[in-house]
Amino acid sequence: MRLEKLKSRTRSFERLVGLTPAAFDQLVIELELLWEQAHRRFLLRAGRVRRIGAGNTFKLDLGQRLLVTLLYLRQYFTMHVLGLLFDLDAANVCRNIHGLLPVLEQALPAPLRPRTLQAQPDEAPGKASKKPRKIRSLDEFLEVFPGLTDVIVDGTEQPRGQPKVKKGQKPGKKAVGRPRGKKRFYSVKQGTHTLKTQVAVTPGGLSVHLSATASGRTHDMKVLRRSRLMTRLPRHVRVWGDRGYTGIEKVYPDQETIVPAKRPRKGALSQEQRELNRLISKVRITAANVINRIKKFRACKEFFRNQPSRHGVIWGCVAGLVNLRWQRRRHGPIL
Repeated sequence: MRLEKLKSRTRSFERLVGLTPAAFDQLVIELELLWEQAHRRFLLRAGRVRRIGAGNTFKLDLGQRLLVTLLYLRQYFTMHVLGLLFDLDAANVCRNIHGLLPVLEQALPAPLRPRTLQAQPDEAPGKASKKPRKIRSLDEFLEVFPGLTDVIVDGTEQPRGQPKVKKGQKPGKKAVGRPRGKKRFYSVKQGTHTLKTQVAVTPGGLSVHLSATASGRTHDMKVLRRSRLMTRLPRHVRVWGDRGYTGIEKVYPDQETIVPAKRPRKGALSQEQRELNRLISKVRITAANVINRIKKFRACKEFFRNQPSRHGVIWGCVAGLVNLRWQRRRHGPIL
């Protein structure tokens, strides 16, 4: 895989990795300093015996390692196939990719992404519960989006494997030979085991927030209450959601929220309510379009083959790549 020859065919290169050659070169420049700092921290880690400079060096330069990572995210090739393309062992390819992903997320305009869900979900006022701690990135969030007035939230799922019994664990009582987490990850809607992510976007189509990874069985409303999104939004921002967020106004009465009307049991919606739902759907469709663009990267669409702990950073990198393409198309190349 010769990088220069690939970049000579602009359209094919963009289809292959998701970026134009010019955007790719700019990203390599921005990655260089971040990678040097991250790699030096890795070499200075506690417990390392060798001096800095000792040991094997990278066979591929930073540009080629970025190409390998983008090919993995966009095409979702196996490590074995990537190893054949770049003359590396599959284990070496895996180390290159997962070592570069956290640095790549920093270099990209990736949305805010908390690493974990709140242990206790936000509760409606009047109930005895601790208020969630406000994350320090709120000020940064407002600096980047000073004129933000609307946020659209939507959840999406990605299939994963059935959980297995880990070494030293005992199977559950009800299902002999199956782990206790099997039911937790089973999504009735999708009919398989999934990982769920909540995406928050602006009406213009820019991703501003990703939730931490949740199990497929978790309800959309519960993910929102544990995602730390509502605690960092200013009061003037309206939040749009689908019917999965019914009841949001009870939990966040100080926030302006817009959710389609739900048909009552053994009843019907009025003509006015149906028309209002159609108008709300015209706004909410932006979130579905953004999720569709994210899932053009097959690492976020197809069967997830990694450890669940790596799901968040992969989605963060892909959302950052989608935001980068959105910025370049809307504002032109940044010189």
